[in-house]
Amino acid sequence: MATDPILDRLGTIRNLPSLPAVVNKVRQAVRNPRADARRIAGIIEDDPSMMTRILKVVNSAFYGGVEPITSVQQAVARMGFNAVSNIAMSTSVFSSFGRDDEAGFDREEFWRHCISTGIAANVLYDATAGNLNRRYSADVLHLAGLLHDIGKIIFEQFFHEEFAVALERCAFEHRPLFSVETEILSANHSFVGAWLGEKWNLSPEVVEAIAFHHDPENACEEYRELVMLCHAANFICNLRRIGNSGDSTAPSFVFGVWKHLGFDADDIPLVVDKIQEESAKSEILLSFL
Repeated sequence: MATDPILDRLGTIRNLPSLPAVVNKVRQAVRNPRADARRIAGIIEDDPSMMTRILKVVNSAFYGGVEPITSVQQAVARMGFNAVSNIAMSTSVFSSFGRDDEAGFDREEFWRHCISTGIAANVLYDATAGNLNRRYSADVLHLAGLLHDIGKIIFEQFFHEEFAVALERCAFEHRPLFSVETEILSANHSFVGAWLGEKWNLSPEVVEAIAFHHDPENACEEYRELVMLCHAANFICNLRRIGNSGDSTAPSFVFGVWKHLGFDADDIPLVVDKIQEESAKSEILLSFL
């Protein structure tokens, strides 16, 4: 793949969004075995915008209890560390790129697809963990799913005209979007998304999932199972049209992934039911768009 031209163009972007410092601090604290609700709450309280988001989510219909939650420490205790970390990352990514209602690329449906892919990755992991060689946290699975298609947002926002052509050609020719992107832009969203992931100092395993979610068998062996879970989750969400990734045709599925995960196509309806059961979380997250 000819990547130099796209790297040169990416290098000229001066207003590329960056993740707020609070997000990385929360993620680091969650991974610390000594972390407690008080410590994590203290990090969040230093960012009034993030504090407002967390309190809004915890008092939503999905998490809400009998009594309203008025402190971040109570919110962390109720939702759990991973949920708070996921909300911090998700809402920060949404606010970094904002809403865009351009025809052909519905941002809200796109983010719904990404959130659902993160949910699906967790559901698939729960169903297949006994067949895997490595263990993954809910936070990592969510993040891989949430950000697997982030390169499309870079294309849509900073390479708008070419990406619009790619979307039209993808729909007209019934071809995978990543293939058309490569022809038009000399790189696809997986490559650009991984580039952004490195800029954001995401963990190597998440960057690998972004880079190879369409090509899991070429991912490095250390992280290949995470990439496979992301690949399968993305395939199911595209196949069942859970949200809209911008791809008018479901990307092909690598048979070796089914075999390695020990997952059968007949199991997909059960996974979809579980994803839809969890979808209430995405509605409150999408309210931040």
